[in-house]
Amino acid sequence: MWKLMAIAVLVAVASPAGELYDVVVVGGGPAGIGAALAAAKAGAKTALVERDSVIGGTTVQAKVCDIGLFSAWKRQVIAGPAWDLVTNAVAAAHGTLPDFAAQRPDKWMESCVRVDPEVYSRLAEETLRKAGVTILANAEVAAVMRTVDGWDTGFAVGRQIVDTTGNATVAALAGARRVKSPDDLRQPGSFFFWISSKGAKFDAAAVDRAFKKAVADGELLPTDVHVGMSFFIRKGGGSGCYIPLADNSTPEARAATNRRGIEARDRVLAFIRRQSGLENVSLVSSAREVGVRETYRVVGEKTITERDYLDGVVEEDALCWSYWMVDAHSAKMSHARLVFHKEGKIGSVPLGAMLPKGVCDMLVAGRAVSSDHGANSALRVQASCMAMGQAAGVVAALAAARRCDPREVPLADIKARLSEIGHIVPLLEKGK
Repeated sequence: MWKLMAIAVLVAVASPAGELYDVVVVGGGPAGIGAALAAAKAGAKTALVERDSVIGGTTVQAKVCDIGLFSAWKRQVIAGPAWDLVTNAVAAAHGTLPDFAAQRPDKWMESCVRVDPEVYSRLAEETLRKAGVTILANAEVAAVMRTVDGWDTGFAVGRQIVDTTGNATVAALAGARRVKSPDDLRQPGSFFFWISSKGAKFDAAAVDRAFKKAVADGELLPTDVHVGMSFFIRKGGGSGCYIPLADNSTPEARAATNRRGIEARDRVLAFIRRQSGLENVSLVSSAREVGVRETYRVVGEKTITERDYLDGVVEEDALCWSYWMVDAHSAKMSHARLVFHKEGKIGSVPLGAMLPKGVCDMLVAGRAVSSDHGANSALRVQASCMAMGQAAGVVAALAAARRCDPREVPLADIKARLSEIGHIVPLLEKGK
């Protein structure tokens, strides 16, 4: 199907350092959870390697609780093990799922599924363990080595690796090429924190004037609150704080990004408390880290373009749907560039976009999937990442069982196995 290239810099060794698994998933966010659950359900001995102490990724650490759209045009398009986890998490937190039959394109947030991050994280770990997945937490992969059995991550050896780091970190360590949008185009991250101004009376116009002056004087950055200061205060904080050039692709970059997030939060709080009537505003809660939207994307056998994504192009090797608008944030603008699908169209992800060019026995799923800047601004959303993870997990499981590269697994077998675990496959579903 695809021509393979040898990676000359890697030498196969016979003695792996860690236990051997059929599938090793690196990254415990939405895509990683989907990949590990799907691989285990497909019969693979599976390990999940996560750099943090908890499972959940952006949902938990950055408190991005609105995890995206699992439906399109009033019908469900993402289902399977990750969806089952989401529904259980919503129920456990006494929440409600949106009515997919009432979905409206102009009211997309009403159809967005929301989870409680702490409940979701606890249930994700329980669900993974019950599925037989070995969780290796507090494990940051810094190097990979080709062995006679597969890839050694330093914590576990996998016949197949699914890179769900969000940065294509493992793929790059294995020799894959990555790309990054130019700094002036790359999306900023968001730092979520919530405040209480209950009972406070203040002059909104005066606060907004003071904010503009503080920015002009260099006391605040214009990105510290990009939605209007008085509006930010009234809504109790939450979204509205951009962190330009947010990057979590290395421990050093992650630490620097999170430090800038905390500094922005503290600047905003200090400014608010200096305003008349707002002296007693308090910090209610804060994310653990900045929510990063965009860093690296892997160079895959195929690249998803914004145009194909919006037009709903479905290739023969499409393995999952993705329904979120092109949602490109900019540190220079208060609102994101939103471009919606044509009526009835849904984006999809082909297997080729998850196969790093030139690297065998590895898939990349989630935010780092091979895509251009515009398509990536949609594909990064958590529901889409879960679907990609499930697809990659099943492909990896089948490749491990057959002792072959993912490119050699027949598409018909992949789609059949995905359907068996409840995953919705584009061409199969389209042909009903």
